[in-house]
Amino acid sequence: MLLPEIYRVAGWAPLGGGCARANAIINHQVELNDRAATEAPRRYLSELARSLGHDPRRAAAMMTGAKVRDVAKVTLRRGDLIASAWCTAGCSNALRVGDSATVESMIPGTINLIVAINQPLRDAAMLEAIQIATEGRAAAVLDAGVRSTVSGKPATGTGTDCIVIACPDEAPAHDYCGKHTRLGELIGRVSLTSCSRALAKNSH
Repeated sequence: MLLPEIYRVAGWAPLGGGCARANAIINHQVELNDRAATEAPRRYLSELARSLGHDPRRAAAMMTGAKVRDVAKVTLRRGDLIASAWCTAGCSNALRVGDSATVESMIPGTINLIVAINQPLRDAAMLEAIQIATEGRAAAVLDAGVRSTVSGKPATGTGTDCIVIACPDEAPAHDYCGKHTRLGELIGRVSLTSCSRALAKNSH
Protein backbone atom coordinates (compact mmCIF):
# COMPACT_ATOMS: atom_id res chain seq x y z
CA MET A 1 0.00 0.00 0.00
CA LEU A 2 1.16 3.52 -0.78
CA LEU A 3 0.95 6.10 1.99
CA PRO A 4 -0.08 9.66 1.10
CA GLU A 5 3.30 10.98 2.30
CA ILE A 6 6.23 9.91 4.44
CA TYR A 7 4.67 8.38 7.56
CA ARG A 8 6.18 7.25 10.83
CA VAL A 9 5.99 3.47 11.05
CA ALA A 10 6.65 1.07 13.91
CA GLY A 11 6.64 -2.71 14.11
CA TRP A 12 8.81 -5.71 13.52
CA ALA A 13 8.65 -6.11 9.74
CA PRO A 14 11.76 -7.81 8.27
CA LEU A 15 12.36 -4.66 6.18
CA GLY A 16 11.85 -1.32 7.89
CA GLY A 17 11.26 -2.83 11.30
CA GLY A 18 11.65 -0.90 14.55
CA CYS A 19 10.83 2.81 14.32
CA ALA A 20 11.27 4.26 10.85
CA ARG A 21 9.77 6.49 8.19
CA ALA A 22 8.18 5.11 5.06
CA ASN A 23 5.85 5.96 2.19
CA ALA A 24 5.06 2.33 1.30
CA ILE A 25 4.08 -0.76 3.27
CA ILE A 26 4.36 -4.09 1.47
CA ASN A 27 2.72 -7.40 2.42
CA HIS A 28 4.26 -9.89 -0.01
CA GLN A 29 2.97 -13.39 -0.64
CA VAL A 30 5.73 -15.99 -0.94
CA GLU A 31 5.74 -19.64 -1.87
CA LEU A 32 6.44 -22.07 0.94
CA ASN A 33 9.62 -23.35 -0.74
CA ASP A 34 11.06 -19.90 -1.62
CA ARG A 35 14.51 -20.24 -0.02
CA ALA A 36 15.66 -16.79 -1.13
CA ALA A 37 12.82 -15.24 0.86
CA THR A 38 13.25 -17.34 3.99
CA GLU A 39 17.06 -17.40 4.16
CA ALA A 40 17.67 -13.67 3.56
CA PRO A 41 14.33 -11.88 4.09
CA ARG A 42 15.75 -8.36 4.41
CA ARG A 43 17.75 -8.61 1.20
CA TYR A 44 14.86 -10.30 -0.59
CA LEU A 45 12.38 -7.63 0.46
CA SER A 46 14.80 -4.81 -0.35
CA GLU A 47 15.11 -6.13 -3.91
CA LEU A 48 11.34 -6.56 -4.09
CA ALA A 49 10.71 -2.97 -2.95
CA ARG A 50 13.21 -1.68 -5.51
CA SER A 51 11.56 -3.72 -8.28
CA LEU A 52 8.22 -2.11 -7.39
CA GLY A 53 9.71 1.36 -7.69
CA HIS A 54 10.12 2.04 -3.94
CA ASP A 55 13.21 3.14 -2.06
CA PRO A 56 13.94 0.25 0.37
CA ARG A 57 15.04 2.85 2.92
CA ARG A 58 11.53 4.30 2.82
CA ALA A 59 9.54 1.07 2.85
CA ALA A 60 8.30 -1.41 5.45
CA ALA A 61 7.83 -4.92 4.08
CA MET A 62 6.74 -8.28 5.43
CA MET A 63 6.03 -11.71 3.98
CA THR A 64 3.25 -14.24 4.26
CA GLY A 65 2.25 -17.62 2.90
CA ALA A 66 -1.41 -16.55 3.11
CA LYS A 67 -3.21 -15.38 -0.02
CA VAL A 68 -2.86 -11.60 -0.14
CA ARG A 69 -5.91 -11.38 -2.41
CA ASP A 70 -7.93 -12.41 0.66
CA VAL A 71 -6.89 -9.29 2.56
CA ALA A 72 -9.58 -7.90 4.86
CA LYS A 73 -9.73 -4.09 5.10
CA VAL A 74 -11.69 -2.12 7.68
CA THR A 75 -11.93 1.67 8.13
CA LEU A 76 -13.67 3.49 10.99
CA ARG A 77 -14.12 7.19 11.77
CA ARG A 78 -14.93 9.09 14.95
CA GLY A 79 -15.14 12.82 14.24
CA ASP A 80 -11.78 13.82 12.77
CA LEU A 81 -10.09 10.52 13.73
CA ILE A 82 -9.76 7.78 11.10
CA ALA A 83 -8.17 4.35 11.52
CA SER A 84 -7.82 1.67 8.86
CA ALA A 85 -6.53 -1.90 9.08
CA TRP A 86 -5.51 -4.48 6.50
CA CYS A 87 -5.06 -8.10 7.56
CA THR A 88 -4.08 -11.37 5.87
CA ALA A 89 -4.27 -14.56 7.88
CA GLY A 90 -2.90 -18.07 7.81
CA CYS A 91 -3.02 -20.36 10.85
CA SER A 92 -0.91 -23.42 10.00
CA ASN A 93 1.66 -22.04 12.47
CA ALA A 94 -0.86 -21.21 15.24
CA LEU A 95 0.58 -20.97 18.74
CA ARG A 96 -0.47 -19.90 22.21
CA VAL A 97 1.79 -17.41 23.96
CA GLY A 98 4.26 -19.43 26.07
CA ASP A 99 4.17 -22.56 23.89
CA SER A 100 7.40 -24.46 23.28
CA ALA A 101 9.56 -23.07 20.47
CA THR A 102 8.92 -24.49 17.00
CA VAL A 103 11.65 -22.76 14.97
CA GLU A 104 13.19 -26.09 13.90
CA SER A 105 9.90 -27.48 12.57
CA MET A 106 7.85 -24.39 11.75
CA ILE A 107 5.20 -24.66 9.04
CA PRO A 108 4.74 -21.26 7.34
CA GLY A 109 1.47 -19.54 8.20
CA THR A 110 1.13 -16.05 9.56
CA ILE A 111 -1.18 -13.17 10.43
CA ASN A 112 0.04 -9.85 9.05
CA LEU A 113 -1.67 -6.67 10.19
CA ILE A 114 -1.21 -3.08 9.02
CA VAL A 115 -2.92 -0.26 10.93
CA ALA A 116 -2.84 3.32 9.61
CA ILE A 117 -4.07 6.33 11.58
CA ASN A 118 -4.70 9.79 10.10
CA GLN A 119 -3.24 11.71 13.06
CA PRO A 120 0.33 11.69 14.46
CA LEU A 121 1.37 9.75 17.54
CA ARG A 122 4.28 10.27 19.91
CA ASP A 123 6.65 7.34 20.55
CA ALA A 124 4.77 6.11 23.63
CA ALA A 125 1.46 6.23 21.77
CA MET A 126 2.97 4.30 18.84
CA LEU A 127 3.97 1.53 21.24
CA GLU A 128 0.54 1.61 22.85
CA ALA A 129 -1.06 1.35 19.39
CA ILE A 130 1.00 -1.78 18.68
CA GLN A 131 -0.16 -3.27 21.97
CA ILE A 132 -3.83 -2.59 21.17
CA ALA A 133 -3.47 -3.98 17.64
CA THR A 134 -1.83 -7.08 19.10
CA GLU A 135 -4.70 -7.49 21.55
CA GLY A 136 -7.14 -7.16 18.65
CA ARG A 137 -5.31 -9.87 16.75
CA ALA A 138 -5.23 -12.18 19.76
CA ALA A 139 -8.94 -11.61 20.48
CA ALA A 140 -9.81 -12.42 16.85
CA VAL A 141 -7.82 -15.66 16.98
CA LEU A 142 -9.46 -16.66 20.25
CA ASP A 143 -12.93 -15.81 18.93
CA ALA A 144 -12.26 -17.91 15.84
CA GLY A 145 -11.51 -20.96 18.00
CA VAL A 146 -8.03 -21.50 16.54
CA ARG A 147 -5.98 -24.07 18.47
CA SER A 148 -2.24 -24.14 19.04
CA THR A 149 -0.45 -26.66 16.83
CA VAL A 150 1.83 -27.44 19.80
CA SER A 151 -0.26 -27.47 22.97
CA GLY A 152 -3.77 -27.78 21.57
CA LYS A 153 -4.84 -24.89 23.79
CA PRO A 154 -6.61 -21.81 22.40
CA ALA A 155 -4.10 -19.97 20.21
CA THR A 156 -3.31 -16.26 20.55
CA GLY A 157 -1.59 -15.87 17.17
CA THR A 158 1.03 -17.62 15.07
CA GLY A 159 4.77 -17.92 15.47
CA THR A 160 5.49 -15.46 12.67
CA ASP A 161 2.82 -12.75 13.00
CA CYS A 162 3.83 -9.23 12.00
CA ILE A 163 2.22 -5.87 12.81
CA VAL A 164 3.04 -2.44 11.39
CA ILE A 165 1.52 0.82 12.68
CA ALA A 166 1.66 3.95 10.52
CA CYS A 167 0.77 7.59 11.20
CA PRO A 168 1.64 11.05 9.82
CA ASP A 169 4.99 12.53 10.81
CA GLU A 170 3.99 15.91 12.17
CA ALA A 171 2.96 17.79 15.31
CA PRO A 172 0.97 18.14 17.48
CA ALA A 173 0.77 14.43 18.25
CA HIS A 174 -1.28 12.20 20.54
CA ASP A 175 0.55 11.35 23.74
CA TYR A 176 -1.56 8.25 24.46
CA CYS A 177 -4.10 6.01 22.75
CA GLY A 178 -5.26 3.61 25.47
CA LYS A 179 -8.31 1.41 24.98
CA HIS A 180 -10.37 3.95 26.98
CA THR A 181 -9.73 6.69 24.38
CA ARG A 182 -11.58 7.21 21.09
CA LEU A 183 -8.37 6.60 19.17
CA GLY A 184 -7.70 3.41 21.13
CA GLU A 185 -11.24 2.25 20.45
CA LEU A 186 -10.79 2.75 16.70
CA ILE A 187 -7.40 0.98 16.61
CA GLY A 188 -8.82 -1.92 18.60
CA ARG A 189 -11.98 -2.26 16.52
CA VAL A 190 -10.30 -2.10 13.10
CA SER A 191 -7.63 -4.57 14.24
CA LEU A 192 -10.14 -7.03 15.71
CA THR A 193 -12.58 -6.77 12.81
CA SER A 194 -10.03 -7.01 10.00
CA CYS A 195 -8.32 -10.01 11.65
CA SER A 196 -11.67 -11.71 12.26
CA ARG A 197 -12.67 -11.27 8.61
CA ALA A 198 -9.28 -12.47 7.35
CA LEU A 199 -9.48 -15.56 9.56
CA ALA A 200 -13.00 -16.28 8.29
CA LYS A 201 -11.72 -16.15 4.70
CA ASN A 202 -8.86 -18.47 5.60
CA SER A 203 -11.25 -21.04 7.09
CA HIS A 204 -13.13 -21.50 3.78
